[in-house]
Amino acid sequence: MNLAYSSEAQTITSLRSKSGVLVLSGYGIKVIVEGGHLGVEDGVGSERRRGRFSRATAGFKRLVILGHSGIVSLDALRWLNDVGIAFVHIDCDGNLIAAISPSGLDDGRLRRAQAIASDSGNGTDGGAGTGIGFGIARDLITQKMAGQLNVLERLRDNSAIETVKSAITKIPQTKNVDALRLLESQAALAYWEAWRYLDVLFVHRDKPRVPEHWLTFGIRGSLLTHNPRKATNPANAILNYLYAILEAEARIAALTMGLDPGIGVMHADLKARDSFVCDLIEPMRPRADNFALDLLQHRAFKKSDFFETREGVCRVMPPFTQTLIDTSPRWAKELAHFAESVAKRLLPTGNGIGRVLPTPLTQKRRRDGRAGYRTRYT
Repeated sequence: MNLAYSSEAQTITSLRSKSGVLVLSGYGIKVIVEGGHLGVEDGVGSERRRGRFSRATAGFKRLVILGHSGIVSLDALRWLNDVGIAFVHIDCDGNLIAAISPSGLDDGRLRRAQAIASDSGNGTDGGAGTGIGFGIARDLITQKMAGQLNVLERLRDNSAIETVKSAITKIPQTKNVDALRLLESQAALAYWEAWRYLDVLFVHRDKPRVPEHWLTFGIRGSLLTHNPRKATNPANAILNYLYAILEAEARIAALTMGLDPGIGVMHADLKARDSFVCDLIEPMRPRADNFALDLLQHRAFKKSDFFETREGVCRVMPPFTQTLIDTSPRWAKELAHFAESVAKRLLPTGNGIGRVLPTPLTQKRRRDGRAGYRTRYT
């Protein structure tokens, strides 16, 4: 790898080496190909960072752009695809704009099984809720609620704990996705109410300078939109950012497995929404919540970690964004197991496909095969 422009480029090197994620942020972001190398540039004003990466020694698995100003050339996208690097773009408000992954498995039978499973996801096959899709949805939500219980134990809200426990006990009796969604929404109301009065700490010198509604978690919704989008305080802006990272990693996992990101088994078909990705991240949300809770309970923020727009939207700012993006490998590893497990249930061995489904995300089949080889020859 070759880097140019002295010390500022060294920051890019250290970010890559820590987590396998190269993050570009600021204004006038540039990703191009120069003489066969990937050239990148980011920063604000005169504080710019530049770097050049060769194909053989690039050493990162994700290129993440945070922001909305700059250029990414077609040559650069091809370069990333050739090297096997995923491209992720998250805007300033924590919305996922793009998550592009190199080609993975391509088996039409798996996608067909996924589509059929989504038709049976509402339990209409005999009315008993026994379809593969519904079974997957029920398991994902069960794991989500179990994760919420772990978070609620930390928040010490006994009332919310009992509500979620009650919802979990009722899951086996649900007959369709609508009933499952109702239980999930009841649990969610109690869950987020337990977060409402959680304090958000700022360093002493900055506390008088931040808006009062920034000092607690508040409701899980924006004061502007009345839904989670366009967060109006730091706690919810952090969650939105983490969820966007989850969404990106789930989409990459789905594409790598050859699954269709848009055909959900629990989330209904909706224009311009990756419903299957939404399904896949359900059990991961409490894990991201747990990480956010660690930050909120143990970190004193600076006012410069966030920015309030003229509309009142709260944005997460660099360099704090790096702390959130560095969680990507953790979520990718955990999502790999969910994605492969769902794919295996959709297209199990013995259904006539003639081969066992590969495990490109976890490499489990390769490791198991090597273990057998070692056993025979040691």
